[in-house]
Amino acid sequence: MQKDAISIQILGSNTAKLAQHRTQISTLLNKEITTIQIDPAVAPGLLFKDKKLPNILIFLLDSLTIDALNQLTTLPAANRPALLVIAADNNSQLMRLAMQAGARDFFAEPIDRQELHKALTQVIFDLRRGNSQQGILTTVINAKGGSGGSFIACNLAHTASVVSDSSIVLMDFDLQFGSQSLNLDLRPRHTIVEAISDIHKLDFDAIDGYMVQHKSGLRLLSTMHEQLVLPGEIDLENLDHLLTLIISNYDRIFVDLPRQIDPVSATILERSEQIVIVIQQSLAHMRDAQRLIRILKSELNISDKNISILINRFDPKSNLQPKDIQATLSCASFYLIPNDYETVSQSTNLGTPVLEYARHSAIAKSIIDLAEDLHVKIKDEYKEKSFIKKLLKLT
Repeated sequence: MQKDAISIQILGSNTAKLAQHRTQISTLLNKEITTIQIDPAVAPGLLFKDKKLPNILIFLLDSLTIDALNQLTTLPAANRPALLVIAADNNSQLMRLAMQAGARDFFAEPIDRQELHKALTQVIFDLRRGNSQQGILTTVINAKGGSGGSFIACNLAHTASVVSDSSIVLMDFDLQFGSQSLNLDLRPRHTIVEAISDIHKLDFDAIDGYMVQHKSGLRLLSTMHEQLVLPGEIDLENLDHLLTLIISNYDRIFVDLPRQIDPVSATILERSEQIVIVIQQSLAHMRDAQRLIRILKSELNISDKNISILINRFDPKSNLQPKDIQATLSCASFYLIPNDYETVSQSTNLGTPVLEYARHSAIAKSIIDLAEDLHVKIKDEYKEKSFIKKLLKLT
């Protein structure tokens, strides 16, 4: 479930102005806006008494609404909505009254639509941040091509959707060869590139419409196979804004990130609370993992505590054992996923996640354990530790 919506109301005395601003702001935010008209003949005290106030109040300030603004300031600060004031002209007295009432911003007509949108978006973001915890961004990246990072990202996100009550998003940032829509057998109508381009038109409700939803509840924001997108075409400021929007709106966000370091991937990695590097048991994987970890730490200033290593297709008979890999890579957080080629192959070919395809398989159970280790809030019925975890757990 998406986090609670933010309510916005416009208050004023002029019917035409109320309708005009309602249309304009509804279009800017792609959101329903309510209005309330002030009758100057009614005492302003009746306006707010025993009324459920919106989260954000946009006040159309003129000579007929000054008394109502003064009455609003008599409410306890904790009970007041976030206030934006729009005045008919750039009158210094009206601006002073707005600031005394605790207005977050003041606009004089004619309004710069972009500035108004920016102010509203910031207020909404601040309210979200104040009312709820921020979502956790987990990025999955291969140390070497073909390690299985996309499979892990997809099934980790799907499993988290099934075994928890959290709102989960999977973002496919392989802009040229993204496969997550195929892995989930979904057909997106919009793309991650569109969302980045349209970010200034989106709010916390509209972004949901750019995602396609799996029957598990997992939301996917991905590319389309007909598109060819180069990293240089992505506006980094818009990308950062998109990440802020989604982190503020959902509990857990999983990113499938291709193995490359460029401005796009650097932006995502720097915002990630958890980075899971997927490797296999070979010297080539070890060498590339060492280099990737060095880049993350020295170039992007990412802390050790944010980096985990995951051995995919774990083979207990391999010459490279987990303790040797862990010592070489100097990584405290370490996970193992068993080798099950047949189950993974069939699951991928069918576009069916492993938890749905083979619920009781060792690999499905190990991904549940991985989700729990990454602090996904697991439902009680899924909390029993699997045999594979007991078998493979590092001491």
